[in-house]
Amino acid sequence: MPQSSKAVPNHTPTEELDLMIPDMDTANLESKVKAILEMLPGIHSVRLIERGAFIRYNPLGIDKDEICTAIRQAGFRASTFQDSKTGATGISSQ
Repeated sequence: MPQSSKAVPNHTPTEELDLMIPDMDTANLESKVKAILEMLPGIHSVRLIERGAFIRYNPLGIDKDEICTAIRQAGFRASTFQDSKTGATGISSQ
């Protein structure tokens, strides 16, 4: 009797991070920040909002502090608007 092969869903852990990036105030700077974030390991998606970013990432590949550090090293200020795991808000990454 043939066995049915069912696809096993891939359960990659995903967390969300909302960042305020107040000095990301032009389209050029938005493009720069998005490119930086998308190059980081573990980033699933980046959605830019006015002076901020909504990021979905794999916490096994990167953590929120590493994300904020990458933004700071590129010359931007970043602070956590909301961390989906802890619910913490307003935590500065500086």
